[in-house]
Amino acid sequence: MIAAYMFIAAFWANARHFTRDLHVDLFVNHAGYVPEASKTVVVKGLTDKTFEVINTSTGQIAFKGDFKPAAGDFGDYSTGDFSAVKQTGTYYVKTDTVRSFPFRISPVAYRSAMDLIVGYFSLQRCGPSETGYMAPCHTDDGVRLDNGRHQDVIGGWHDASDLRKWVSATIYGMIGLSRVHELLEAGDPMLDKIYDELLWGNMYFLKMQEPQGNVMNFIGGEVRQNGDNNRWTNNIIEPDGGEINFFQPTGGVSRNMVFILGDKDDRVIQTEPADFVSQYNFVLSEAIMARIAGKRDVEYSRKCLTAAVKCFDWCTVADKKPDVKIIGASMIAALELYKTTGEARYKDFAIKKALELKKLQAPKQTDGAGGFFYTSQSDREPYKDIWQGPLALIALCDLAELFPTHHDLSLWKSMIEGYSVDYLEFFTRKNSFGIVPYGLFAKENPGGDRKVGNYWYRYFMHPELSWWVGVNANLASAGIGFLKAASVLQKPELKAAAQRQLDWITGSNPFNSSTVIGVGYNQPVRFINGSEFRPPTPVLPGAVMNGLGGDKDDMPYLIERNNYNQSEYWTPMVAYTLWLMGEISKK
Repeated sequence: MIAAYMFIAAFWANARHFTRDLHVDLFVNHAGYVPEASKTVVVKGLTDKTFEVINTSTGQIAFKGDFKPAAGDFGDYSTGDFSAVKQTGTYYVKTDTVRSFPFRISPVAYRSAMDLIVGYFSLQRCGPSETGYMAPCHTDDGVRLDNGRHQDVIGGWHDASDLRKWVSATIYGMIGLSRVHELLEAGDPMLDKIYDELLWGNMYFLKMQEPQGNVMNFIGGEVRQNGDNNRWTNNIIEPDGGEINFFQPTGGVSRNMVFILGDKDDRVIQTEPADFVSQYNFVLSEAIMARIAGKRDVEYSRKCLTAAVKCFDWCTVADKKPDVKIIGASMIAALELYKTTGEARYKDFAIKKALELKKLQAPKQTDGAGGFFYTSQSDREPYKDIWQGPLALIALCDLAELFPTHHDLSLWKSMIEGYSVDYLEFFTRKNSFGIVPYGLFAKENPGGDRKVGNYWYRYFMHPELSWWVGVNANLASAGIGFLKAASVLQKPELKAAAQRQLDWITGSNPFNSSTVIGVGYNQPVRFINGSEFRPPTPVLPGAVMNGLGGDKDDMPYLIERNNYNQSEYWTPMVAYTLWLMGEISKK
């Protein structure tokens, strides 16, 4: 624990030079670019002036270009393209007397950021680790809600800027880390670091699986009221017999259920099954983990595969009325099981589910965006989810890549093109930063008065909702979908769209603000949960914040105060950003 705190303190001392200079008006990706990437600079206002890309080592002009002015959804901006600059080096963009922050062009431009993000998971370890920022912690987790008995669910990661361990969110850590592991080349030193982290995370998820196959919901989250399990504990397992107490955030105790606990600080396991997307995400995580562990630990690999199959079989019986994201998640899970086992039943399952997706896809539109998915057969509202990603698009791309000679390939490609081009890319052309929207709205204007065809749309969740978060997971996961679609459809312009999603996260936005801790400049004020536990989560290098939000009129908004919606660390944002960086960086 002391070593972890010393690392964080040293990092923050070195990072104090980060500015809050919001008046640097040339917006680029602070983390840089790989040589073949699309590279864009954005400037406030409408101008056709010339810009220059300067090599910082030589002072020489590497490229000259002209800004192209455009009025878009976020106001008047001008965009310059310098994709022609491919030589490894450090550069900045200059126009008149204004210059951008420096950035790196290199095949390993994102390597330092990815190292930080992998290290973030180590700092968030829960249990008797040597790297967690408060290790050892929660070694008494936990107490079953259904029968009051102790069950060991030690391991995993704290989910965000708190101490909760939601399966639904933290499972994305397994997904992001394992996807990057499979992208790396043999011999890469990051492979061992990721494998070690996957073992720690998976310790928790395997323990959360019930004998019948499903995975339980969480520990540390709300059972009776907000914050009632979000606390540090004394690390002493209490004997069965006594009471379960649900702690109030103020420190008071509300005794609602008779079960167990001696000094009554052990945390409660919510034993009800997690949602079906989480169940299928567990399946895909264990299927990939079985492959990764295969050459290192055959017995452990077999254990992971058994867990995946058992959960998949439970899901196929229990899952009665899937919506579009459940269908997408189930397809990805089946395809990962197919890649691990080669069993035809998983291939057939995924192909059948693709036909169900087709029934939920909107047709191409002549006066607006088409190709999106409706939520379900009974709910014709367009599907949108700010943090779980375009699972259907990723599933269809994986299906097309795995079975390129299947007779349904043209159907799959048309569905992929519908979602990636007619829907997502359509909206990237409506704002100067090239980001995708949060979603479409069929029933009423959600704020912002933006409409195409029969649908309103927003880029950000409405800030007056009871729960809302920023756009980082939405953008990063869309970027992954763009890259996969670009490969299947052979459309390089979708790679450029993918790059713009990462650019926004790491600085190319109206506030010149990178929302990755330790990467770039102008991070928003971090969120501190000061009401539920002490000490609060410290600054963690590699953390990815929830991301920028928008105001009621759907204009980008930077909140200059302690605020979870924008500035809390959250696993889906971390995992998808890591995965996107890995996909862009792969050779």
